[in-house]
Amino acid sequence: MSTNPQTRSGMRPGRPEASPRRQRGGNANRRITGVRRREQTDRVPQTTRERFRHYLQFALVPNLALALGAVAVCLAVILICGWRLAYLPSAVGETWFVLHGVPLRIDGVTLTNMPLLPPLAVTGIVATQVRKATAKRVSILDLLALLTLILALPLVLSLIALFMVYDASAVFPVETPNVAVALASPLVVHFVGFVLGIKPVVWSALAARADVPKGVVGAAQAAGKLVVRLAVAAAVVYLVALAAGYHRVGELADQFPQLGAGGKAGLAGVSLLYLPNAVVAQLAVLLGGAFTCGGGSANLFALTNVAYPPLPLFAAIPAELPGWAPVLLVVPAAVILHALLTAPLPLRDTVAAATWAALVGALLGVFASGTAGAYGLVGTDPFVLAMLLFIWVAAIGALARGVALLRQRATRGRGDYTDAGE
Repeated sequence: MSTNPQTRSGMRPGRPEASPRRQRGGNANRRITGVRRREQTDRVPQTTRERFRHYLQFALVPNLALALGAVAVCLAVILICGWRLAYLPSAVGETWFVLHGVPLRIDGVTLTNMPLLPPLAVTGIVATQVRKATAKRVSILDLLALLTLILALPLVLSLIALFMVYDASAVFPVETPNVAVALASPLVVHFVGFVLGIKPVVWSALAARADVPKGVVGAAQAAGKLVVRLAVAAAVVYLVALAAGYHRVGELADQFPQLGAGGKAGLAGVSLLYLPNAVVAQLAVLLGGAFTCGGGSANLFALTNVAYPPLPLFAAIPAELPGWAPVLLVVPAAVILHALLTAPLPLRDTVAAATWAALVGALLGVFASGTAGAYGLVGTDPFVLAMLLFIWVAAIGALARGVALLRQRATRGRGDYTDAGE
């Protein structure tokens, strides 16, 4: 017979209390499952040091990709062509500047008309990383820390590239670019990427905090979409003109009689890099502006042909201007009118959208135009492009606003007539 009262009453012995060691073991098991780790990963940075540490990876990725990519490409070209490795530092520095649209001067020839595609690609890479960094809730201090890193890293790399080119200029036929432009252009490209990477809802919150009118952010967004639509329309018109002048592509290619397969591939690559420049020039022409090259010019009303650079992109310029060319003014008018009728804006916001569109046009014109050695100015006047964009958007925006008001009055009048009939 058992002497244990719990046993006699049929009660089972109670479970012993968990020891402190087992409790610690349980906590350790919970840490192993990852609960604590997720909490630490999702924790919002609180101090300046934590912010810089958290956002450094997002600012570092595009700069490392560009720098390492430039080194890899330059090294591959040097090895394939059998050149000396002594060319590598200057080639890497020049490539960094080409990626950011910085004018170059090589062997006494100045080239300020740089290809627009590389800066656009860099802007897209930076914007993608900024969008990832600000995917969750961010504060003003977070944005300031991210912006500081976005601008500081390319500034440091630009200084290194300047030193590389300056050091090589004593031996090779390259010259150091203008210091102010060499430092400012990368900053502008990365800053534009930062601006485009921030979501509109964040800009709206910042505008509300700074007592900026709410419509300014919406107008900027509408202007950006409008410029993209205009650029797409200009690209379509340009490609149609290039296809119509396909026979001139062969004539331009014949100016390189010793061009092999590698040379043709290089010529196609250069044409691809300058394709956005051609689209910007086509947009200026569609808006009533002009494209200038080597003393000649082309617009929808007159054409002065000159000896253009032997690049297939210039095959889109016809030998004679057709009489129906001014009809192409309908293209930008239709694009702007459709955009503003689909998403109408108040008159004040329309003026703001026209101003934003002009700023975007001026920026594109600066990066897409410039001198090209003996050909002189190649491209369109940035100020003229900005002015044309402002006039077209403001005028057609006012027209669209008037049409929208007439529709509202007509609808209201039909409603009143129906009520009276009832």
